[in-house]
Amino acid sequence: MFSTRIFILLAAFSFVLLPTVRVEASDILKEWDIAVTRGAAAGYIPDATCAECHQDKAESFSEMGMAKSFYRPSPDNVIEDFDNAHFFHAASNRHYEMQLRDGTYWFTRYQLNEAGERIHLFEQKVDWILGSGHHTRVYLYQTASGELFQLPLAWYSQEGGKWEMAPGFEFADHLGVNRSVRQRCMACHNAFPDVPEGSDRPGMPEVFPAHLPEGIGCQRCHGPGADHVEKVLGGESELGDIRAAIVHPGKLPQTQLYGICYGCHMQPSVAVTPELRLGRSVYSFRPGQSLSEYKVFLDIDDALRMRDDRFDINHHPFRLEQSRCFIESKGQLGCLNCHDPHVKIKPEERAEHYRAACLSCHETDGQGLPVMQSGMFHPDIAPDADCTACHMPERRTQDVIHVTMTDHRIVRDPGPRQSLTQPLAKVPSDVIEVSLLYPETGLSAAEKLLAKANGVLANQNYKADYAAEAMADVMASGEVSHYEPWLSLSRAYYEQKAYEKSLAAAQQGLDLAPDIAQLRLQRAVADYALGRQEDAIAQMQALIDDHPNYTHAQYDLAVFYFGTDRLEQAREQALLVTQLHHTHWQAWRLLARIEARQGHADAAITAYLRGLAIEPGAVRMQEELRAELENTGRSEQAQQYEAAK
Repeated sequence: MFSTRIFILLAAFSFVLLPTVRVEASDILKEWDIAVTRGAAAGYIPDATCAECHQDKAESFSEMGMAKSFYRPSPDNVIEDFDNAHFFHAASNRHYEMQLRDGTYWFTRYQLNEAGERIHLFEQKVDWILGSGHHTRVYLYQTASGELFQLPLAWYSQEGGKWEMAPGFEFADHLGVNRSVRQRCMACHNAFPDVPEGSDRPGMPEVFPAHLPEGIGCQRCHGPGADHVEKVLGGESELGDIRAAIVHPGKLPQTQLYGICYGCHMQPSVAVTPELRLGRSVYSFRPGQSLSEYKVFLDIDDALRMRDDRFDINHHPFRLEQSRCFIESKGQLGCLNCHDPHVKIKPEERAEHYRAACLSCHETDGQGLPVMQSGMFHPDIAPDADCTACHMPERRTQDVIHVTMTDHRIVRDPGPRQSLTQPLAKVPSDVIEVSLLYPETGLSAAEKLLAKANGVLANQNYKADYAAEAMADVMASGEVSHYEPWLSLSRAYYEQKAYEKSLAAAQQGLDLAPDIAQLRLQRAVADYALGRQEDAIAQMQALIDDHPNYTHAQYDLAVFYFGTDRLEQAREQALLVTQLHHTHWQAWRLLARIEARQGHADAAITAYLRGLAIEPGAVRMQEELRAELENTGRSEQAQQYEAAK
């Protein structure tokens, strides 16, 4: 524990601007046994260290959703109903359950055949929970490779609590148990992890260490704390230097202040996510920097909804900026006018708190009611009523349909509030155009076009040839010298079966950034598709030597071996993939095909069943399993997999 002298000293500080991050832990921090992150997100310390001196802030912040954004499952934080934890999803024809076994969360999924027997039974221990539980919780597991994947079932806390499909899993063709959780996702849902330098660059393997921070902590808004704590503990630094070693967001210019909030909470559409600026890596943003130098925010035109009618769960500043209050405040109205990020407002205090925020701008008459425009009268309501109940009502979100949220678009009259919370059917966006949310942002014309083109490619699974050609034209001009567009372009050409172009784009990117793993992979698979199998195998093996946990490369190498009839090498390689990523159903299917070709019927059937337990919707794998069962005289067993209920 820190001494009382240090506690009193720290409590008196007000903090400013950006710290100078020290990558190596100093002797004094080691002496105090304070861990310091290195690599891509250097200089961060445990939040418990901050709490030693800022106990009041830490205690109040612990009740905030941000503090409970990501954590290990524990019997101490159970909020779910495990007595009624079965859910049948008609669209995918699958049964889902969540169980609490000896304090551990276990996910189960299965189907029923015509005899009512369970088939394709899949079980997975939950390693992480994402979400505070104030509205919802989703569940993740981590593979031996370090990859994170989301499970399809979610807990929704509102309306009495219920189990339902997680957002994005509502339809029959969802990703099952193999929806990858990317670094870009975790960069907003959690504190930054301790990962090697450069591992967060676009195109590097999406892997995480076994030990991760639990929750968005102090330093996501205040910046890395190692230098600050070192100066305090050293006892020799001037007060000004100590203050300058940590960020006080409230002393930042308005744009930089709200850049901290907007970095995660500004999301115009879930269909097209913000783009990283060229040259930036995932964990490179620090409080006090300009957000426009880190991200490019994209907006869409949706064929199904007008812009003013779109309402997603993460639409707080997007909707706020559509408000007349925001526009007429000329940027002075923002998140912190109503929200103290350290304090959760108690339910009984909300009306007074938010009313006070509104009346800090709006004058009142002699009755305590807001003064209206000339000739208009405010409805006769209680002087202590909550303004937001009418002007910022709760409404159901369109992307997470089992949740209602406060609509931050401040309106005079939202209409009947009951209709805003009625159940909704999930309707994905139909993107007809991608644009920049802030077109006046200081980007070159080339980077603006690249950002929009990449947004279209990502939304269209890299199959939009017109977007690829627009990107290619920009890159051919020589105006941009970053590798990231070549990464997208190579992938797009491969998806479009333009293998020569894919290879050329990958090589262009590698000329700029020879260590980017995905570019190396895309060069190898393009070479393989063009008939240069030996070169492709050598390239993939070299890539794996550098990145042994890169399961995409490990699997592709197994495919290369299989395609060149090196069955024993293919078998060993496929087995390695299943050890690194045990839910890689394509690897199980490949292993089954290898075993079948080698005449190992029992091993092939076992592998097919493992693959179908992971992905029961894989039609061709179902057909191959039934054929293998029929070929070995097991017609009765084959019939068990003919139909599922």
